This record gives sequence, C-alpha cells and structure tokens, in this order.
Amino acid sequence: MGDAYLAPTVDVCGAYAARQVSPDGASLWLVVADLAAGTELRWGTEHGDEAVYVRSGSLIVDGRVCPADGAVIVEAGVAATATAESDTSIVHVGPADSAPPIDGLRGPADTDGRGVRVVGPDGLWATVDDTQRTRFFSDASAPTNRLWLLATDRPQYFESSAHSHSQDELIHVLRGEIRVGRRVVGVGDTLWVAADRRYKLYTGDDGVHFINYRRDASVMTSPNYDAPLLEAGEATNMTRVDDIR
Repeated sequence: MGDAYLAPTVDVCGAYAARQVSPDGASLWLVVADLAAGTELRWGTEHGDEAVYVRSGSLIVDGRVCPADGAVIVEAGVAATATAESDTSIVHVGPADSAPPIDGLRGPADTDGRGVRVVGPDGLWATVDDTQRTRFFSDASAPTNRLWLLATDRPQYFESSAHSHSQDELIHVLRGEIRVGRRVVGVGDTLWVAADRRYKLYTGDDGVHFINYRRDASVMTSPNYDAPLLEAGEATNMTRVDDIR
C-alpha cells in the first residue's frame, strides 16, 4: 500500500502509490497514481462524472481495454470497476460536488443510458498536424454526461492569446512546461484556473503535453474571436474520430 488514494469516490483494492495534485477546497480534484498489475478501482453510485487518463500501462473495464494515452469516462451515478492490466500510471479527475451540473450551457445530462465509456488514444474529436496533436476524450456534448477532458501535445514553442474560460479548469502537465506570468508549471504539476480568469500561457522551446479538465461545457473569450466560442469538437472544427472501445 502506498499513500492514501485521495479521490473521494473510489475504493482501491491492490497495491498503489498516489498523490493529489490539485488545490484543497477547489471545485475540481486531480489525483495521480501508480497502480500495480491487478489493482482495482471501484466506484459506487455516489459520484459525479469522472475520468481516468492512462499515462502508461492499461486498464480493463468490462472486458474493454483502455491503453496508454486513452481515457475511461465513468458517468455520474454508475457503479464500475477498472483493473490495471499491468503496472499502470493514471491521472484521475472529478468534481468536488457529486451532483451533476444542471444549469450549464447544455443543460442537464440524461439519466437514462449512463455507463462507462472507454475512449482510445485517437479520442472522439481531434486536430492533428505539424503544430499539435489535440484530442477530446469528452467535450460535454454526450447525451449522458457533461464532463470535459482534452489532451494536447505541442512539439514546439507555443504562446496563447490572453483569454478566459467560463468554467473552472485544471491543466496537468505530462511533458515540457507551461508558464503563466512568473509561474512555471512543470511535469507532474497542475495549474488551477478559476472561471472567467483571464490569462496567457507560454511553453518552453520543446513545447508541452498536458491534459485539461473541466466539470461542464464552457466558452472561451479571446480577442481571436468576435464572440465567446463554445469549446467543443464540432464548434472548433475538429475532425470526428470516435475511437470508442
């Protein structure tokens, strides 16, 4: 047994080491964990929409395999078990409030048909070119959940415009670094940004790979757009991929 597994909605059976990499008292939490082969994550029914991004190794859910660079989406109120097929490293995210959002941009999610989604490394929506590999594992548009989870890998220097988002967010760095003002967020660190907080980020010369999590659908306000932009696959002209396992 390693450190306490701090995701409040999950029981763990097996050997692991874990740590929380998000602020205490925030609306969102993020836990990174290393699971020994055979370790199980077990959800009851008292939880909101959650996701597990697989950094290395693989997870098995109901006979479906989620490989490295894929994600498991556990929709609100669904009992589930995910088992580490081999030694596996994960990033686990979820909301502090287990009640699913009902007043967001897309309204409440349907309660019928909720389950567990296993999304492969190519994601549901993607933009892949010489400057980036960006994928949505969930963009809050599914009928049965409102979770928003994106991964982006930029191989060279990148600088964003000054912008804001309408939802609280966590940005967890997997490779490289990002800079916000004088803050440097490196590998294994998480940047917390409150809703409607305007900021600008830079990467190092070798770019960055990070995952970005929000509880609900959001819009981005930026001088690059005439009006706030809905941040979703279709609205941002990404390619529909549907790498669903």
